[in-house]
Amino acid sequence: MISADEALALVVENVAPLGAERVSILDALGRVIAENVHSPRDIPGFDNSAMDGYALRSADIERASETNPVRLSVIETVPAGRMPVQCVGPGQAVRTMTGAPIAEGADAILQVEKTRGGGATVEILASAAAGLCIRPRGEDVKAGALVLPAGKRLSPADIGMLASVNRAMAEVFRRPRVGIVSTGDEIVDVDRVPTGAQIVNSNAYALASAVREAGCEAVILKVAQDDPTEIRARLAEAVTFDAILSTGGVSVGDFDHVKGALDDLGMRQIFHGVAQKPGRPLKFGMVGYRPIFGLPGNPVSTLVCFYLYARPALLKMSGRADLGLSRIRVRCAVDIKVAKGLTEFIRVKLELDGNGIAARPTGDQGSGILSSLSLADGLLIGPAAETMLKAGSQAAVLVLGSGSGPVAPLLFEERPHSH
Repeated sequence: MISADEALALVVENVAPLGAERVSILDALGRVIAENVHSPRDIPGFDNSAMDGYALRSADIERASETNPVRLSVIETVPAGRMPVQCVGPGQAVRTMTGAPIAEGADAILQVEKTRGGGATVEILASAAAGLCIRPRGEDVKAGALVLPAGKRLSPADIGMLASVNRAMAEVFRRPRVGIVSTGDEIVDVDRVPTGAQIVNSNAYALASAVREAGCEAVILKVAQDDPTEIRARLAEAVTFDAILSTGGVSVGDFDHVKGALDDLGMRQIFHGVAQKPGRPLKFGMVGYRPIFGLPGNPVSTLVCFYLYARPALLKMSGRADLGLSRIRVRCAVDIKVAKGLTEFIRVKLELDGNGIAARPTGDQGSGILSSLSLADGLLIGPAAETMLKAGSQAAVLVLGSGSGPVAPLLFEERPHSH
């Protein structure tokens, strides 16, 4: 068996970003842009006011104060969206709304709160330095500047920037379409009540949700019973997708129909078996340029292997550079037993206390106990060289996308307690 690190390296090096497509910017959120976007003009395209106030000459009011107000003639009112008509001369001012262009001749905006009156004349109650409350042309973006570099994952602010430079469409990397195949006579779909030794196909729905959480498209195919012809037909359908996730039929001793069907479809096996817990029987291979992950059938093993290996592959295929789960350092809240000779990924809840973040196992770590993963905020990495992580020792945790994490006070800044 290979190590978990070796397995991840092999997965990542065997996949590549898919081609690009043009989409509406309203459909581009979270996608990775595949082109450099430059601004065709200065943004903003004119000097404009940052406040409601008066455009004036700073030299006219350099001695103004509440006890020594300066009276100016108001020659025009300029709302946002309209260009000024008048030029500001000595002793004059233009009432100017937020975002409105600055009248020629003015070099400052004095906020309306520092004035009195405001009809044909206005009293100025404070001085203003040149440039006060003026947003200069090109303050945000200069003409020709790189607005978004290729490879950036698009945020809501990025969508706003695309709109600002008149880009209604964007070229982004394609999202992988992922086919999900569950195999086994014991598997029934979610709308059927299991009887006897049957179990519900929860793996497919958990995987589909994890695929979508990664920003990709998931399609759950019909369950394949343990019949060579049916399994081959279902996998032949699956390999028309960009990536394939199959569950079940990969452990030593299981029926070998999956392996035979994949061999018939031309799969090049990269590895089978990883020195980790859970998920030791993981299989990975390629059918042409399409990755296929033979995931173990136990529900925890299925999802853990997805997060560790399939998710990074799908993110790379989507054009992403940030492939791994977020990693944080934590303190073990209790003694945590670790499997000997294997890299163990322990489901933990994160707690915030006076000494930072502590991790506590969610309970029994059996690979069939899906509730232990549902309760988890992350996966604590138990090194293969260890057998016990003592309470108080440091460890690394991979934060799951669905985990809530430690609860912190709902404050933006720490504030002293009032007495």
